[in-house]
Amino acid sequence: MDGRVFPWLVALVCAGLSPSIWAVQTTQVATAGAATQPSWTNAKHAFTVQLIQLSPDNVRAFYENMGYPPKAIDAIAQVCVFGTSIRNNAKAPITYDVADWKAVTEDGKRHPLITKTQWLQRWQPLGVSSDWSILPAQQTLQVGDWGQGFTTVDLPRDARFKLVYFWSEHGTQHQATLAGPQCAAASHG
Repeated sequence: MDGRVFPWLVALVCAGLSPSIWAVQTTQVATAGAATQPSWTNAKHAFTVQLIQLSPDNVRAFYENMGYPPKAIDAIAQVCVFGTSIRNNAKAPITYDVADWKAVTEDGKRHPLITKTQWLQRWQPLGVSSDWSILPAQQTLQVGDWGQGFTTVDLPRDARFKLVYFWSEHGTQHQATLAGPQCAAASHG
């Protein structure tokens, strides 16, 4: 199976969603009747971003199934994790860098996302030297290309924020906002 497809399918299974997300034309939240996990999409721009809320239990189950060490699993289960899907709808290649993206909380504070590169640095002492589950830190997407992976941010459980994200097209930087994402509640059990 294509290395890009498998993680997306796993995220869909964890979130209980179908892969028909690209029909959305504006920022919106999936309703409880449409999904077991809340999701938010901004498809108003050349660069579409969707976040699917994952609970700490979803995250633990995913990484346990992949055979990650318990301390690595504990580390990622402590932060807010979202299944993330991106798509280039522009008529030219676009590039992005997750290190530029910020979660802006209601108090106006800007919180950086934890990049794949940062996760690998944290996990390396625990024996994890590679990972395909986290959204690539930087990438160029050709026309029509898409990608997926987890994005993470260190915020309290139930925190709501706006994702401010950037991409470049024809050497010009663009910015968009995805309003409303919320970190999953703490696991009960």
